[in-house]
Amino acid sequence: MAMPATLLLLPWRRTGEPAANRALAFASRFDGTGPRRAWLLLTGGVRLYFAVLRAPGALGVSLYAQPLLGHYYTLSLWRDEESLLAFARGRAHQRAVGRLAELGPVRGVLISRDADPRQRPNWRDTTRWLAVIDPGPYRHQPSPAGSDSVPPAS
Repeated sequence: MAMPATLLLLPWRRTGEPAANRALAFASRFDGTGPRRAWLLLTGGVRLYFAVLRAPGALGVSLYAQPLLGHYYTLSLWRDEESLLAFARGRAHQRAVGRLAELGPVRGVLISRDADPRQRPNWRDTTRWLAVIDPGPYRHQPSPAGSDSVPPAS
């Protein structure tokens, strides 16, 4: 499956965190149109990409944007849910959320599931996973036993 043309793809980068025995894949999709919202989603995503690289417990991150379609995605791998939630409560994330909230509601999907820390999640599986999840608040979706659907890594 070919990915639609993108304006921006920041490649997968691992952090300096030591190897983990288990991990949590986190993915988000935000939909927004209009130049101001597009700019905030794009610049906020880039800032958060670099913030994740420095965050305790983060194992890796990538960013994918389709501005012409109004879709903005993040994908990250975390040591555990506590590390992910600590980042979400942190200054960089709160600042990005606050700027976006000034423009009103934004449709978004915020989801995590267990993942193999030895493998890098991929965008094809991740965008399929996000496409079937309804927008709403963050939630953890346990991986079904034996599932190789999304997004364990490839």
